[in-house]
Amino acid sequence: MVAQRPDHATELDAFPLLAEVPALAGMLDELRLVDRLLASVLDTIIQLQDSSAVETVTGVPLEQWLLSEARRTTADRRMLLTAADVLRRLPGLKAAFDQARISWAQLRIIALEVQRLPRRLDAQLDAAVDELVDRLEGTDPDAVSGLVRWLAVDLTATDPEPAAPDDEPAEMLVLQPRLDGTGGRFFGQAGAANFALLEAATDPGRAGPATKPGIGHAPDPDQVRQANADRGRRRFEKLIDLLEAGATGDGGGRVPVKVLLRVSYDTLLDTDRLPAEVLTRLSGGRLQLTSVAARRLLDERGTELRAIVVDDTGQVLGVGRSRRLPPGWLSDAVLAVHDTCSEPGCQVAALACDLDHARPWHPVRPGELPGRTDIGQLAPVCRPTNHTKETAGWTVSQTADGIRIWHHPRSGLRIRTLPGTTRIPLPRTPVDGDPSGGTDPPATPRGSPRTGADPPAAPRDGPEGADAADPDGPGDAMPT
Repeated sequence: MVAQRPDHATELDAFPLLAEVPALAGMLDELRLVDRLLASVLDTIIQLQDSSAVETVTGVPLEQWLLSEARRTTADRRMLLTAADVLRRLPGLKAAFDQARISWAQLRIIALEVQRLPRRLDAQLDAAVDELVDRLEGTDPDAVSGLVRWLAVDLTATDPEPAAPDDEPAEMLVLQPRLDGTGGRFFGQAGAANFALLEAATDPGRAGPATKPGIGHAPDPDQVRQANADRGRRRFEKLIDLLEAGATGDGGGRVPVKVLLRVSYDTLLDTDRLPAEVLTRLSGGRLQLTSVAARRLLDERGTELRAIVVDDTGQVLGVGRSRRLPPGWLSDAVLAVHDTCSEPGCQVAALACDLDHARPWHPVRPGELPGRTDIGQLAPVCRPTNHTKETAGWTVSQTADGIRIWHHPRSGLRIRTLPGTTRIPLPRTPVDGDPSGGTDPPATPRGSPRTGADPPAAPRDGPEGADAADPDGPGDAMPT
């Protein structure tokens, strides 16, 4: 029997204000019911697969029934069967879905991320998933994507039998002229480091007017297409300008760009295989680098890099400087904690956002204290949200590790958004001869520098004038 909401409450019970919009209350309850029906469907799929009754009795595989009678598309069928397989492997995750602690949409993301992990990790994975589900309570539903991705990365890094790394595709640039000689196209592929360098070198800046009116609104598709076309045109013009400057010697043959590299303390110490990330303005806000590639990048291109060092809780430990302390170091440190806009549901890359104070720099309500330009108070938001969140009735608070709590007092909604560095701690694995499991983090050798003296603390207060980034942002905002 599929579990219902623990208190059997409806949306009207949870939010009395919705009595004024009964259609919205009914829709929300129906969506919860859809999740419960899907939980029942997955239970039945697991039972049918375990008994082999479908094909034995009917002579037709279960997937064919899903295709012909349930009219499920290929993607739907694969998703149902994949989710059923993952739930069979992870009873803790199955219990969380049955108890309505996560939605079907969140379960899909988790299942797709963990399905390829070796089954020998299932016990450790199931224990970690329980902590993941607790962390998701009350957050933006999209937070599951970043959390489960980190979980998969951490589990793979601590796997005693790691798989051989896939061969990276060869980097190349292909020029394809038109037969009539009027021009041509070019395309190619690059590894994460060179791709990030190319992206940063051709960054065209702000992409024009916003494509949504404010917080909570969907972007206009026509305006998004126009913004993308305009951004592509200006990126191409920037590339040509750089090539011309290099050809004439005006630019000294070098591209004056800066790349942000987010790297864990353990990766720098070479104590594990955790990857580093190059931050970009592209969707998702980051490209992944192996720990070996990250260290090589620091050695070979240190003057073009700003390395932001974080620990395994997402706290900034320090900001690497290639030659001097430049203006904007605080902006870089804040952006290294986040991948995307901190508005719930917004996926604009952090590098394309404004920097926003959780508590407004200029108080908007009588009696409020002014905000502080402090790493614990700043986070990226896209420009439409930056200009409309207070007038739309939202208040924001922020914890020292970058978690934001968005509260809408009139409706009672409260949503947490998690920074891109947020991770789920792995369950401790007992060490032979040590029943307590020890105190070292997973994959950190005992007696490593991690367990010694504390690393230097991150600076807390920004320089005068750091708030200048707030109205204009650190770069373009790819509007949503």
